[in-house]
Amino acid sequence: MEKFKSDLDGTTLTITLGVELAKGNAPALQELLTSYLGQDIRKIVFDATNLVFISSAGIRCIIFARQELGHKPEIVFVNCANEIYEVFQITGLFRFVEFVEDDRNIERKEKAEAGDKLQRKIDEIRQGELDHFAANNDVVVYQMNLEEKDSEE
Repeated sequence: MEKFKSDLDGTTLTITLGVELAKGNAPALQELLTSYLGQDIRKIVFDATNLVFISSAGIRCIIFARQELGHKPEIVFVNCANEIYEVFQITGLFRFVEFVEDDRNIERKEKAEAGDKLQRKIDEIRQGELDHFAANNDVVVYQMNLEEKDSEE
């Protein structure tokens, strides 16, 4: 079972999520959140850098955090994938959650985009080489066919 990392700094609780927040591990998050009941928590930051899937059980944990910890604390999701954000949009919860990206995620996205651009350029060069090769081989094959026809006559 996946363990969640938590850190309470003053009135801000930070929880690092894993790859998924679903039926299998949502009870563990619920238990972790429950351990902070009665404390003056004003902000809950969920580090969603690695999160790729959230189910209704995970959504219930987020709702619990908002309703039961502190006095309706601010909920922040850091480095949330588009697919996770879409779940919050569909459920209408995006109005109660702030979505932010930190520097390491922005840097990672920039590197990925640069890598994608480089790969597209490599693919373009390879395709050009293949097209050139194919065109030259077509000429050679055509010439060979002409030579065969000439020798048959």
